Amino acid sequence: MTASPGMSFLAPGADPFPRLYGRERELSVLADVARRAGGTGGALVIRGEAGVGKSALVAAAAARARQRGIRVLSALGTQTEARLPFAGLHQLLRPVLHLADRLPARQQASLLAAFGMADESASELFVTGLATLELVSDLADSTPVLLIADDAHWLDDPSCAVLAFVARRLSAEPAAMLITVRDGVASPFDDADLPELRVDALSDGVAGALLDAQVPGLERGLRERLITEAAGNPLALIELPIALRSEQLHVRHAQVPLTHKSDA
Repeated sequence: MTASPGMSFLAPGADPFPRLYGRERELSVLADVARRAGGTGGALVIRGEAGVGKSALVAAAAARARQRGIRVLSALGTQTEARLPFAGLHQLLRPVLHLADRLPARQQASLLAAFGMADESASELFVTGLATLELVSDLADSTPVLLIADDAHWLDDPSCAVLAFVARRLSAEPAAMLITVRDGVASPFDDADLPELRVDALSDGVAGALLDAQVPGLERGLRERLITEAAGNPLALIELPIALRSEQLHVRHAQVPLTHKSDA
């Protein structure tokens, strides 16, 4: 089950920053990390099951950061690119690669070699990490920077190694990093010794409020069944009603289709 580009777990309305149901604590933690991009820096790993709303949380944090004038650079891991070395790092740094010409010669060569943009046949992982940290630091000299690695469990290993290297050194920079990883999928960030935020399922009460906002007026029995089937998973609360045929929504014994949950 995948979220469509416009799908979120947000309260409907005109508010440019509508609230995420039941995520006030998590948003406060992420906002604090983003604020540190303007000072002491830092990094945070956001962990939870598929569909629990990790991507929605970092998207909200990124929107608020941009409003505060923070430069946001992001990479989204995908299974199709998980075996392409440095694909994730290239996605993250592509908007600012023009700054690479400020790097020391060896760092510049290593970084560009990682992206196939130099004659060198292979990049040096440690030097590539230093080059990435230096590039982020140079960028942060003029504006705070928030780095986002979403679905990082699908990023290629060399990119993860570099990002973990950088994340552990951001406390001395006006930059911060948010990293989302899924339960049950091994990731290089599992042993990165970084602070973590656990995102758990919604309570039944919050789940009911979210469901009512998405599909008001559901027949009581069907509403209760959808809440039970979703088990507090926000993406399931969005997609299960959509999967029902529209004429079933107010039928007492409608069948609830279940699909595989993926990240959001």
